[in-house]
Amino acid sequence: MPTRTLLAIWLAFLIHGAYYCRLIPIWEGFDEWGHYAFIEHLRLHPWTLPRTTDGVTQEIRKSVQSAPIRHEAQDPMLVFEAQQPPLYYWILSIPNRIWIGADISTRVYRLRIFSVFLASLSIPFAYLAALELFHSRRMALSVCILITVMPALMIDIARIGNESLAIALASWLILLLLRRDKGGTDFSLCFALGLGLLTKAYFLAFIPILILRRRIYSLLAALAIGGWWYGRNFRLTGTWTGEIMDVAATKLGWQAKLVAVAKVHWLAVLDSAVWTHIWTGAWSFFTLRSWMYRVFELVFAVAAIMIVYGLAKRPIGRFKVKLGQLCLLEALFAAGIGYQSLSIYLNKNIYFAPGWYFYALVVAEALLLATGLLILVGRRRVFWAMSFLVVLFAALDIYSAIFILAPHYKR
Repeated sequence: MPTRTLLAIWLAFLIHGAYYCRLIPIWEGFDEWGHYAFIEHLRLHPWTLPRTTDGVTQEIRKSVQSAPIRHEAQDPMLVFEAQQPPLYYWILSIPNRIWIGADISTRVYRLRIFSVFLASLSIPFAYLAALELFHSRRMALSVCILITVMPALMIDIARIGNESLAIALASWLILLLLRRDKGGTDFSLCFALGLGLLTKAYFLAFIPILILRRRIYSLLAALAIGGWWYGRNFRLTGTWTGEIMDVAATKLGWQAKLVAVAKVHWLAVLDSAVWTHIWTGAWSFFTLRSWMYRVFELVFAVAAIMIVYGLAKRPIGRFKVKLGQLCLLEALFAAGIGYQSLSIYLNKNIYFAPGWYFYALVVAEALLLATGLLILVGRRRVFWAMSFLVVLFAALDIYSAIFILAPHYKR
């Protein structure tokens, strides 16, 4: 019975994602045409990686400039997402070659569906991770349902973009980190982290956890798989990430970064991170009514307080160690996003943090929310609390899709 239920949830995730793939117009996903330009470069030049100074194809240029909603479509249009590690683009270049006979809109839609499928792998990983933490099938299923109804997650993955693969790999890593440490080299752990490092630079946040757990051989094996990308970045740009904002900020010198730390309005950065994580309407940055954000912020705050309370009061045991590990991962990830916010400030003089990146840790987030509710209401009432949270996200999903996105996109 749990297996059938899990498969049903997995299917619901795929259907939910496919709906958003159809709802969101072409190139309205965050940086979507830049990501597709990377894939197209690999089709045309299969043995070379693109650079951020390379131009896009004429087909992409015409499609973007004729799209109903245009974003950063001025010439020269460059493959700016060449700053990203290549694994996702290598994978999607295969179906892109197969479907090259179709028109560009059809190819984009099919690659969106493929990306949703990649992200959907987080569901079985979430189930197994929740079993490791709670030892309850009902709790594990409720965590999967919670992930499935998150609308901002669907907006994030219903596009061509490497977030979908990153979410799946990060979910796998979280599962592996929650399992008992057996010592030695964990080949699954080093393989997952190595692939993650070849997908998004924010997988660097997992490295301190492996060091703390003394998984040095696993870390070295992971760096053997993905470390070459970061060495290449440093050789070409002088930064480990190769990210455009980081490169531009690094040219100003480390002194400028230190001065900027005191100048940045970090509360404003935090606020932008929260609202862009709870819900933001794709690249047009539609927003909800302010009180709707406050409702979710209140839920998150209560869960956070309960987790701190649990960590402080509970005796040290496996549950507390695992919970602390999830919290540390969120903190390390937040530090990485904070560094990116510093680079954004130095380049654009705005206080902003892209909160949608936190969906890479959606499994950790769902586990922490479930833990906070468990500590708050106890085991007997936790399923009612989880049901309330699921209904809350589902209501947000229905409202935002029907009353915000659909009316705008039908114009």
